[in-house]
Amino acid sequence: MGVATGQKSLAGVLVKPYKFRSRGAAITTSRHAVQITSDAEQGARVCAVAIVIAVLAFTGWQLVMPAGFVSVRGVNPAAVVAWRAWFGMTPSARPMSLPVYASVFRVLLIVAWGTYGGLLWFIARGATLSTRWTWSVAVPLVALLAFVQPPSLSTDVFAYVGYGRLAVVHGLNPYLHTQAELVRLGDPTGPYLHWPIPSPYGPLWTLISIAVVFLAPAGSLLGTTVALKVCAGAAVLASAAAARAIVRRTDASRASAVFVAVVLNPLLLIEGPGNGHNDLVMVALLLTGFAALARQRTILAAVLVGLAAAVKLLPLLVVPWLAVLAVRAAPPSWRHRAGAAMLMLALSIAPVVLAYTPFWSGTRTLAGVAERWRLGDSSGVSAADSPQRTAAGNPNERVTRHSTRETIKAAASSVLRVASRAWPAVLIYLWASLALALGRGDATLRLPILWCCVALGILFVAGLWFPWYLTWLWPPVVLRFTRLHTALIMFALPFSLLLVLAYAMPPG
Repeated sequence: MGVATGQKSLAGVLVKPYKFRSRGAAITTSRHAVQITSDAEQGARVCAVAIVIAVLAFTGWQLVMPAGFVSVRGVNPAAVVAWRAWFGMTPSARPMSLPVYASVFRVLLIVAWGTYGGLLWFIARGATLSTRWTWSVAVPLVALLAFVQPPSLSTDVFAYVGYGRLAVVHGLNPYLHTQAELVRLGDPTGPYLHWPIPSPYGPLWTLISIAVVFLAPAGSLLGTTVALKVCAGAAVLASAAAARAIVRRTDASRASAVFVAVVLNPLLLIEGPGNGHNDLVMVALLLTGFAALARQRTILAAVLVGLAAAVKLLPLLVVPWLAVLAVRAAPPSWRHRAGAAMLMLALSIAPVVLAYTPFWSGTRTLAGVAERWRLGDSSGVSAADSPQRTAAGNPNERVTRHSTRETIKAAASSVLRVASRAWPAVLIYLWASLALALGRGDATLRLPILWCCVALGILFVAGLWFPWYLTWLWPPVVLRFTRLHTALIMFALPFSLLLVLAYAMPPG
């Protein structure tokens, strides 16, 4: 008995210091984790401020763009002149040196993207960022870019206005008449146009453009342009809000940080409220659909995906995935599953069909999409094929002289050439579909990253290297920091920087 008591006492003596050391190690580890989180929070705030400063400086730098500044990607100096006149700015007596302008242009972009990479690093390390870094920072920044930054890096927003004016002012179907018609009619959008093709955009976006032109004062070109830039800016905010709603389901502490990661992305800011690209509207509707799906609101999700496809047709690739998820959630009866799949397909495709209805005139309605696909990744067309030369009766004109059947045939030939090298994109899509159908756990959490993989595969296969196409990836890819998300971020970050730096690369 005494021995047993002695052994128990000795065991107690030996164990107590061990427990004390374990508790102390736990306290030390906890303090170290708190310190890391605190450092990450402070670092994220510094990076956020630096991004805002760099983007605002880049915005102001567009207003002093020299007249001779040209780019392999194509720039829009006429918009800079219009914005200067709007603000009452007079040209400098001594024009800025082109090398100096290009150098500062590059430095501001490198700073913006470098600090954005730092922001993502600190968020991955645990920075949460309080809610005062969300709407209070995002709304003024987006509004300022929409009004102050000229759409100097693209003419697309003027094309949106032009197609809207074809319908409202000139009474023509924008899916049957080209930009050359606007030039011939002396429309104020004429000097900004580069593509002698009918509208290649989704019907919902064309209806939005028509509505903006209809509501704007007559002849207010800058007013309608700014209104569409505001739409793109609102889409950035909507994407950030949808991203926060998705993350809040699984990790509420990171929700505000993800909001900031979306809304301070330099590409989204420059190409959204800065240049007014409708890709941001497509992404906002798609991501909001993913958020609705995460809340089990499948009907709303299907409609939102359909609306996204009515802006640009690419989200139609998501429609079969919605049908797969509906089948998985339906009761184990073939009738219930078939009904659920058909409902998802109908709800997703209906917005596209309904939006096309006012413009539909047979397969000719798709001539703009076919011609744009055929032209591929180019900043415009040759001078001989410009809308200005086409309107003057240039014999090399591609759309109005050639029949629609020939245009679609040429586009089909281009599609076949792309299809011959499309097998990687097809394999990626099949892999994504199988991962969604057979994977375990919450499939809605995998949907955004699978979309990123498929969209990136399509960009590579089609060779579409306009910078704003990478906006398809950024809001979904920063939702989480898994290995796949991190790998895509590590690719998309330098690749986005290289594409926007091409704006400062002269032709030749």
